[in-house]
Amino acid sequence: MTKKNIIFGILLLSFNGVFSQFKTNIPLDENVTTGKLKNGLTYYILHNEEPKDRASFYFVQNVGAILEDDNQNGLAHFLEHMAFNGTEHFKGKGIIKMLEKNGVSFGKDINAYTAQDETVYNVSGVPVTNEKLIDSTLWVLHDWSGSLSLTDAEIDAERGVIREEWRTRRNSDFRLKMQTDQVVYKNSKYSKRDVIGDLNIINNFKYAELRNYYKKWYRPDLQAVIVVGDIDVKAIEQKVKTIFSDIPLAKKAAVRTYSDIPKHDELYFATATDKEASSTVISLKYILDEPLEKDSIITRKNVMNSFYTSILNNRFRELILKNQSSSLNLNSYFEPVSRLNTSYNISAKSKKGKTLEAFQEAYTEAERVRRFGAAQLELDRTKKLFISSYDDFLSNKDKVDNDNWADKLTNYFLKAKPFLSPEDDYKLIVGIIKSLSLEELNSYIKTIQVPTNQIITVTGSDQDKSNFPTKDDVVNTMKKVESMTLEPYTKKENNTPLIDKELKPAAIKKTFDVEGIKEAKGYILENDAKIIVLPTTYSQNQIIFSAFSKGGKSLVKTEDLASAEVATTIARSSGLGNFDNIGLKEKLTGKVAQIAPFIGDNTQGFQGGSNKADFETMLQLLYLSFESPRFDPNIFNILKEQYKNNLENIKQDNENTFKDAIELANSNNNPRTFIFNDKFLENIDLKKAEDIYHDRFKNAAGFTFIFVGNIPESALALIQKYIGNLNSNPALKENFVDHNIGPAKGKTVIHFKRPMEVAKTTVYLSLAGKMEYSKENSVGMYIIGELLSKRFLQTIREEEGGSYGVNVGGNLEPIPSPRFDLSLTFDSNPDKEEKLMQIVWKELNDLKSNPVSANDLEDIKKSLLKLREESTKTNSFWNNTVYESSLNQTPFLQDDEYKNLISRINQKTIQQLSKHVLDSSTSVEVIMSPDNQTGK
Repeated sequence: MTKKNIIFGILLLSFNGVFSQFKTNIPLDENVTTGKLKNGLTYYILHNEEPKDRASFYFVQNVGAILEDDNQNGLAHFLEHMAFNGTEHFKGKGIIKMLEKNGVSFGKDINAYTAQDETVYNVSGVPVTNEKLIDSTLWVLHDWSGSLSLTDAEIDAERGVIREEWRTRRNSDFRLKMQTDQVVYKNSKYSKRDVIGDLNIINNFKYAELRNYYKKWYRPDLQAVIVVGDIDVKAIEQKVKTIFSDIPLAKKAAVRTYSDIPKHDELYFATATDKEASSTVISLKYILDEPLEKDSIITRKNVMNSFYTSILNNRFRELILKNQSSSLNLNSYFEPVSRLNTSYNISAKSKKGKTLEAFQEAYTEAERVRRFGAAQLELDRTKKLFISSYDDFLSNKDKVDNDNWADKLTNYFLKAKPFLSPEDDYKLIVGIIKSLSLEELNSYIKTIQVPTNQIITVTGSDQDKSNFPTKDDVVNTMKKVESMTLEPYTKKENNTPLIDKELKPAAIKKTFDVEGIKEAKGYILENDAKIIVLPTTYSQNQIIFSAFSKGGKSLVKTEDLASAEVATTIARSSGLGNFDNIGLKEKLTGKVAQIAPFIGDNTQGFQGGSNKADFETMLQLLYLSFESPRFDPNIFNILKEQYKNNLENIKQDNENTFKDAIELANSNNNPRTFIFNDKFLENIDLKKAEDIYHDRFKNAAGFTFIFVGNIPESALALIQKYIGNLNSNPALKENFVDHNIGPAKGKTVIHFKRPMEVAKTTVYLSLAGKMEYSKENSVGMYIIGELLSKRFLQTIREEEGGSYGVNVGGNLEPIPSPRFDLSLTFDSNPDKEEKLMQIVWKELNDLKSNPVSANDLEDIKKSLLKLREESTKTNSFWNNTVYESSLNQTPFLQDDEYKNLISRINQKTIQQLSKHVLDSSTSVEVIMSPDNQTGK
């Protein structure tokens, strides 16, 4: 479970009774200003300074696809799209244009989603120093409430966009879910609503139907306005009252009802197959009622739910790591399935032909926990883990960003999930954790699995269907396990220290400055390890670490590259020093410290982090990763079996086939190209992987170690102790080798066809070539990508309705040699492929032939300056900056220098850069289309 999931996953937060079905007796955080206007609209306003000088505006609509009639299937989602296509105060694309002129970008800062039970819009990262912009943003939310234009022309234009979103989203996972939903939601309206809807309705509904649906359901008594940010709360409250009070409340308002999933005593059974499914998964679901009133008793139950799944998942992990199971992965979790229901799930991803055996393993461990409960050692360890995570959360409470709080307030409004201050939250949850006894937890565990409302789902590839178990097979297996003689879980604890030898601090040979970052301090230790420390106060209890040395896979023989690909994966999974994988995880329980090695194309190194208290633990993990990595044969065999299982079905996976075609085209079929296939599986070797790892991490003298954050006073001495004692060879100077891997000169065109469930053409186009590296050229390439994104949004998505979206990226990489890449990819209707490619090439050639739009360029420049202002207040930005500056030997640009650089970029510089890209590049075009005989 991730830290974020631990912090927020067990919180059921509060609500003041907007909808009678959902309520709580846990008071709302007093820092939130809330109220309800006479027309029924609710508002929540919270001051928060992460990031500084920014605010997020959310508009929450307690209506989704579940309220559609059968002849309206898809209209809720269609309305979400129409919210950006003209309103009373913002004609046409006026909302997007107004916001982007202020650096607030569509897709990044401006977005929305529709689900079965709600529709939520957000405008995030709004600069609050501009009073007019705050007013305009609130007017955007006002217009979403009841003033959409919904013109005939805009509705018709959006039909094509929705069609292409429908096409893009229908991947293998979606198609499998659509099949199992018919059983999971049996006799419930949820089985008939996939949000995007019925294409026949999307294509043919009458304009009045959408307008009537909008008028019926978009109304203030079902809506909330949420504003979180660095704002004057009282001033925002007054603006909300002024702007939103005039929205009328319908006199005969339709009742907002909630759909339930009917209860059932018999076990439901569902199978689902898809040509492109890459694995077989069997799941047992228990459908549970979601409590309507969220109080401290429910919060306590949710804490125990989190403890239960954490303990069971740890046992699952141990079972997998023994490599004696029929499962590739086992998991247990709770997840919502409707507004009124949640589900408890036990899931097994099985080895080939071992589905029933995998299920038996999962069910056996669940039965063992149900029968005997958790062990005291497990409870103590889980308490330590959760309390440590909450300690870390509380110490970094000021770094929880606006969108995170806004999301919690959204759930507070919609579902009555408690919203407390960080201090009250900590007091409530940690108080529950500390008071939780083994007897109480084990008594509660017995109530989770009950013999009603059970559903079994089995999903996998068409070719594996013959190996699927039947319902009787599963029922008999459950009965067999329930009658088995089982032994309680036992576990021994490894109490040896992480490092069991004495280390003496190494001396500092010299110090150095980091160009452009005067606050950073550089040190070179006796073993020639280079250290850079940048103390910051951006976060109260966060340290981010990275390290690099040159070489990477470029120094590995071609025939050994497969082993290099898996070297760090095996090392990360095998444990360190005297501790295997499970032992290390247990040793680190309650510690906020991690280290992950990597071997990239041209570098090797580490990424990691810690809080202040566990800084030494992070350094110990780093020391062991250099000096005592483990390469467990059992882990290697598990990994190889997982790869083998994936390879069985991956040949049916169109997305993987497309990706491989791109990789091979971009390397001109270079033998060093990584392709996940049978040959890769044949070539991976444990001994070679271990040798490659040791070779890449043998010389601390070649490494630069970077620490950024709230560094403890003892940090330098600890760095001298652990990094100063790493093996090194200062005489050994390594660098990466440029293998000159790239596409064939000229134009490479690869078109191929594949069988498809849903017919779609997928396009990839790349222009690449040599370019002098400079900050200006790097930013210029990024801007070209953003300009094209804007143009394609207008031409391909809006005007043609040809694609849900075109992803474009412009990059300039300095190593192994300076090289630009401008690439794009999109899905489309196969019938429109030729026309859309003509548009693509027209837009590309226009870049060099005509000056770009001055307004578009200015919007992108403002967005870059806004992003820079936000990023420079984070430790991750500074760690990345120091890393890139040190690796590439490029000085950091101060704010004024960066602003000057951005201001120098104009229409002429973009046109000249575009001309170089179009005139000097090689191109790769890969297009995957459906077989004529397949698809829909």
